[in-house]
Formats: sequence, C-alpha cells, structure tokens
Amino acid sequence: MECRLIIDQPADGAWNMALDEALLESAGRAGQGGCLRFYFWKEPTVSLGYFQRCADRQTHAASRGCPLVRRSTGGGAIVHDLELTYSFTTGIQTHVRSGLADYYDAFHGTLIQELAERGISARLCPAPPLRRQAEEPFLCFQRRAEGDVLIGDSKIAGSAQRRRHGALLQHGSVLLQRSVAAPELAGIAELSSVFLDPRELAECWAKRVAAKLGLTLRSDSSTGREKEAAERICRSQYAQPGWTNRR
Repeated sequence: MECRLIIDQPADGAWNMALDEALLESAGRAGQGGCLRFYFWKEPTVSLGYFQRCADRQTHAASRGCPLVRRSTGGGAIVHDLELTYSFTTGIQTHVRSGLADYYDAFHGTLIQELAERGISARLCPAPPLRRQAEEPFLCFQRRAEGDVLIGDSKIAGSAQRRRHGALLQHGSVLLQRSVAAPELAGIAELSSVFLDPRELAECWAKRVAAKLGLTLRSDSSTGREKEAAERICRSQYAQPGWTNRR
C-alpha cells in the first residue's frame, strides 16, 4: 500500500497543526495508505493538549516567552524545540487489524529498534499508576502512559491520536536534546551521549515504520489543495486566540 513521505521545512506552530489537520482531511477522502510527515519548528513553541487550561502555561516559567498553540489531541503541553515531530494520517479501514493501538506500537517499537542500531537502549513504558487529571504535570514529557518510549526512567517519545470522518491522525514527538525552554527535560543526547541528526533519523525510522505496516513510501510534498486547506484551518482555528484560549 502506497504512503506519501513528507519531510517538511520548519514552520510556526499554527501552520504545523493546521497542515496535520489538512492531511487528515485528505486521508478521509483517499482512504488507506495516507501520509507520513516529519516536521520541525521555526522557534521553540508550546503546544497545549486539547483539554489543558491555557492559564496553566504560567506555571512553567522557562517556556512563558514561547509562542503558544493548542493541539487537536489530548495530553500534556509539549515544548517543541530540539526534537523530531511526526504525523501519520490514514483511512480508518486499516490493514492493522487488531485496532488503532497497533499504530502506537508500530511507531514506538520501530523507534526503539532504530535507536538500538545507534547504540541507544530504550524501552516501552509499562502501565503507570492511575492519577487524577488534576495531579498530572503540565508537561507531556513529565507524564507517563503505557507505551511511551523511555530511556531509563526518562520519557523521550510519545504520541496521541484523533479520529475524524473515517480517518486517523496520529502525531508525536521525539525529544532529541534538552531545550532552554524546558531545562528539566533531558533528551536522547543527554541520556545517551549520542547526538542524532533529525532528518537522517526521520528517513531511517520511516523505512522501519513502512516495513512494519506494509507500506511503500513515496517522497512527496503537500499538495496545493492541502496547503489551501491548511491556510483556511490556520485562519479559522489554530491561529485564533479563541481556539488557543478556549479553556
């Protein structure tokens, strides 16, 4: 099954979220196969989880000066800086038969394999103790969910999903290095003394994901229709203070 592979240039937070949404719309029209996109950020940016309160960003002093965007997926806030971000969009009528959770396994498992090839030992997080939402830390990488990717006890990768109109969006982040906007979070470089080139990691990881999911990758870029949709979504949603401050 063919899957588009996009490795994008850095962009601002609103555009990155809007383009993921536009690709989700495309997947709903096209069905299975979809698109695997890797992308970057023009400047350190905080993305709030869909259900987080905007006022809570004041509790994290180091990132207060960063631009803010709200994701369409849940979870804690992410400081997007020295990291690799991915999204995967596909029709729900899926070749992964045992459920949507298998996409988490596919991406996180192949990431662990790719890191192992580079001498980095990582593992999946077991089911953590249950906590009330009010007790969860502000930052996503200080939270734990079953299937997150850990080096030692430190989280270095996690993902979230959204379903809409017969299509799935899964996106996630891999923490490569410590950011001055989130100094409490060690990245792969600090935890393993291995510095990874994000684009090279994206290309190698993509091949492992494709093999796992039975996909044939085709290098591509977003279409004119998708860019127009992203501009519309950006204007009406992700760049709007009413969306960012809705909670």
